[in-house]
Amino acid sequence: MSNQILLTISILISNRPDTVRKCLDSIQPLLRKVSSELILVDTGCGEQVRGIIEEYTDNIVDFEWCRDFARARNAGLERARGKWFMYMDDDEWFEDVTDIIRFFNSGEYRIYGVGLYAVRNYVSMEGTDYTEMLVGRMIRLEPDIKFIYRIHECFSRAPGKAKRLNAFVHHYSYVYQTEEKAREHARRNISLLLEELQEHPRNMRITLQLAQEYNSLHDREKSLELSLNAISLAGSGPVEEDYCLSSIYGNVINCFMELYSYDEAIEKGEQYIEGPTDKLVKAVIAGRLAIAFVDKENYEKALRYAEFYWKVYQEYLKNRDAFMTFDTPVTNTCFHERKRTPVLGNGVRAAVRCGKAALAWVWFRDMNWQWDIYQLDMGVIREILGRMPQAGEQELAYYDKMCSELVKRPELEEVIVESVMENCRPGKDSDRNAINEAVSHERRSPEFRDRVRAAAAYRNVPSGHWSLKLIRMTAAAFVPDCGIRYTAAEAEETALELWGIREETMPWMKAYDVPGAVRFFGGSFAKVMESMPFPLWEKELTQYFSRHTWKETVWLAEAFTDRQAEDNMHMLAWRAACGISRASAEAAALERRENGGEAPEEMDGYAEMMEGLREFALCRTALCGKIYREEIIRGMRDILPEEDQGAYAILELLERTEAAQYAEAVEPVREIKELLPGLANIMKHCLKWLERQMERQKQESRQAAGEFQVLARQIKARVCALKEAGQYAAALGVVEQLEALLPGDKELQRLREEMGRRLENS
Repeated sequence: MSNQILLTISILISNRPDTVRKCLDSIQPLLRKVSSELILVDTGCGEQVRGIIEEYTDNIVDFEWCRDFARARNAGLERARGKWFMYMDDDEWFEDVTDIIRFFNSGEYRIYGVGLYAVRNYVSMEGTDYTEMLVGRMIRLEPDIKFIYRIHECFSRAPGKAKRLNAFVHHYSYVYQTEEKAREHARRNISLLLEELQEHPRNMRITLQLAQEYNSLHDREKSLELSLNAISLAGSGPVEEDYCLSSIYGNVINCFMELYSYDEAIEKGEQYIEGPTDKLVKAVIAGRLAIAFVDKENYEKALRYAEFYWKVYQEYLKNRDAFMTFDTPVTNTCFHERKRTPVLGNGVRAAVRCGKAALAWVWFRDMNWQWDIYQLDMGVIREILGRMPQAGEQELAYYDKMCSELVKRPELEEVIVESVMENCRPGKDSDRNAINEAVSHERRSPEFRDRVRAAAAYRNVPSGHWSLKLIRMTAAAFVPDCGIRYTAAEAEETALELWGIREETMPWMKAYDVPGAVRFFGGSFAKVMESMPFPLWEKELTQYFSRHTWKETVWLAEAFTDRQAEDNMHMLAWRAACGISRASAEAAALERRENGGEAPEEMDGYAEMMEGLREFALCRTALCGKIYREEIIRGMRDILPEEDQGAYAILELLERTEAAQYAEAVEPVREIKELLPGLANIMKHCLKWLERQMERQKQESRQAAGEFQVLARQIKARVCALKEAGQYAAALGVVEQLEALLPGDKELQRLREEMGRRLENS
């Protein structure tokens, strides 16, 4: 009994010097501990590899390659003396053969006819990503057993029930250095399979393998056509290897999905899943249907098929051996995480849409969130975040847990933050009245309350991004039941951080009333101004107002003055900048109207423009009063910065226009243009307005002079009437009064002299 050989190991040897030694070394424990023999079939390995294999055995079969793997395998099988036979390739090697050794030395082999182990096919040279295929490459030998098929050869039959062994081989030969190498390999296989199929047109195993080769070439159309023809053929009569037919149904659905023919995938898939397909193929189809129905936004059906897929998966985990007979190239990756994660991702999306957060959490946890970010379905994250504002507290707790898991990866945290910001991004008309009114948050508009409450759904997302900090603080202030507390100091600190990146945060601070939140906790938002040195503050204002209009800052000015004196230096500078922005905006509006052909009296926005200039001038001169001594401002104004000199010139302009001294007002306009070239457009419209006012003055003066002359003639006629009536004294009094208004009038002089003589003679 001790001389009886239990196991023959036969390996095809080709020209693979990089892997042949790994292969042969991996089986040495098996050869030592089990009564066994090694047969190497040399299919043309070359001198280098031949030298290597001769180190391991002299039991070498020379075989002339004839494009037929079955014949090469049979060459080794014919020399076999073992009760069991196992075959391998020289580009694969066992990780551990302990369980195979146990299988034979324990005597367990006596009750089985087939031993199964896994081939781990890697898709990257790093060895981090792979698929596994269960193979029956070890059987109990019986006289009639032989290898069949030119390629993807196998035993002619299985001589008993199968035993899954805890063993696997590494296989890297499907990782090709170039795409062309991969295509070359697939084309070689296709040529052999086409020869086989021509000889056995009703063989479903050959058909399935050929379809898979087309899939590897990404020729889904050819694979689909072949599979549909096979299904039609099977409907017309018996076929060979009919156990593969079920997987061909699955391949049809896979092809439709890869071709984005979702309507066809749904139509055929719902038909096939109820038809003559095995349980594993049904799971394949269900997973695909879950994806297709999410794409069609039919979330109820997507959920139903995802649940079916999950149910079969749980059965598979409990008893994998029950699924061994269903294992084919189509089904063997059904529950691999590379296939499982997308299915469950769409299941999560469907569950979220259907309000089943607990189920979504179960599936979410089973997904592989450590994949390369480009392989992940970001729609899952966006679906979760999109649902959160509508979720109740119990449902929201599950989504919070999902977010906590996701942010462990910085790249996914970025996706979460982007989605949150997109969901909460302020619109152009973000409840402007509610923000600008200085009222308590209990009386704010419904739109504002709804916006803040919706954003508050993200308050527990564990991210330090400024948007989440803003959401947490405003939620704490305006959503009383959110469970977050802030102190005044914490609120001010958050506001200061937001202010530090105000180019990004300004619309958000307005839309979510950050100043109001700070006030709610007893803090002062005005401190943000004082945190910045005044010269830097002025520089920042210049940059800010080059991009924003004064109307966009009214709310913030009110926030600054909430608990801040109007004459604070920072506030004065802010108001001055607002004033210039307002004046510039009005001047630009005048320009547009003028270019549109509107008449001056119809387009006159001068008052609004000058109101902006007034705000600038008053605030800048107030700043000068804080910075310079009074005697410098009175007697040495020309040493002030040009901006401040311009402010005093603006005040002079305003004083003269208010006094209707329009001609005199032209001089300060010219001075302002020299001091502040940036106000040239404003001054242009100011000069136009002054010209109109001066012309109006002339017209009014001419009109008044004409009216007075008419009145004077009437009065002179009255004097003559008094003279004719002999009322010389009364006539003289009227003449003297009229002379005061018309000095040098010769007619009045003559009447006065005449009335004087008559009085003397009377």
